[in-house]
Amino acid sequence: MFWIALATAIMMLSGEGDDTRAIAALLAGLREAIAAHVPAEAQRTRALRAVAEFEQAFGKHRQDLQAFGACVEAADRDYRASRARYDACAQPLEAERAALGHALQAVVGEYEAALTPAERAEVAQVVLGRPEAWILDPALKPVQGEPRAVESRPRGLEGVVSGRHLTLPRNIVSVVFGPLGTTFSQRYPSSIVDGGISYLRGNFAGPDTAASSPDEWHAHLGVRFGLFDDLEAGALFLPFELAPDFSFEPVSVFITQQFRTGPLDLALRLSFQTPGDTGWAVAPGVVLGTHSRQLGFQAGANLAMEVGTFGKPRAPIVGLNVPLRVTWNLVPTFFLDVESGVAYDDLGASDLLTVPLGFGAGYSLLIGKRLIDFTAAFNWDHWLLPAEPNGLSALQFGAFRVSAGASMSFQAL
Repeated sequence: MFWIALATAIMMLSGEGDDTRAIAALLAGLREAIAAHVPAEAQRTRALRAVAEFEQAFGKHRQDLQAFGACVEAADRDYRASRARYDACAQPLEAERAALGHALQAVVGEYEAALTPAERAEVAQVVLGRPEAWILDPALKPVQGEPRAVESRPRGLEGVVSGRHLTLPRNIVSVVFGPLGTTFSQRYPSSIVDGGISYLRGNFAGPDTAASSPDEWHAHLGVRFGLFDDLEAGALFLPFELAPDFSFEPVSVFITQQFRTGPLDLALRLSFQTPGDTGWAVAPGVVLGTHSRQLGFQAGANLAMEVGTFGKPRAPIVGLNVPLRVTWNLVPTFFLDVESGVAYDDLGASDLLTVPLGFGAGYSLLIGKRLIDFTAAFNWDHWLLPAEPNGLSALQFGAFRVSAGASMSFQAL
């Protein structure tokens, strides 16, 4: 038990792990096991004192680790920081690691001297059977039935865009103010949802007629949060139309449940918009994704519906959207993006089939414990109109959307 804790503490000093909660739970279980299986009061008191000394050493280690992290983060913020400055941050680690090791070895000796071999075996059997011990050493987990290899998802930020999963990892928060994020496939009959600041131009051309609308400016800010390893929730809760008229637009909310099957990710996504001019909008759908160090692919299908409100009932408008996206990381920090697919904004009409086309680019920057994605996109949301509705031309280059912004991700806990 103590050797597992020692190994974990050393991993934490070197920055390779952080399972403080698991260790705290194991220490609580260790006290309970000692109280239950050590009848002699003197030996029981001596063993519990060893546990308390371990907690003190572990608490000192946490303080040292926080000081080291603060030193490195301060150096990261200084672009003129030299290697010597980072070496100065790391210099105390060797001495701290050695001191921690000696302290814990002394504690182990005291603990083993307090109990008989039989008592130590009983305590170990109880403590190592707890799920928290399996976090520190997966080999301790009992095998039920045929063994099955399960892909584990590392905690922490996922840096390379083409290698990211469809949901954020557990306890990761992303502040969204940029395109090319999790709003992929969020197209409703009357609107297209994306993060960042965007400019829309709506000049539709035709041989005998043309349709145009005033230029629009929008700004959408929101947040995503990894609730569990494969469950994410988020919202664009500050959506504004800046021009031609300033107004507060409907809030977009989405929740995504992911299932990992080797190189392929499958996600169920439910999104909705709070009532606006068209009332409530709901869009259930699915997303497929592959990921690698250089090339990522996503495809989706969602059924977007605008259903009005209880106060103002209306006939629902139902649209179908099948988006496609390819992401290519030229280098780990810079990527390009191509999007297309098929969209039918109103299945009740016979001539509203649309083929969109878009291009994007982004740069990922790691600053201390935060990952920032700077992104920009250019989209023809109605690039090809095969049925030429209302006399419009099949190809539309005058109606487009330009978006830009940045999103920042960090570990919350």
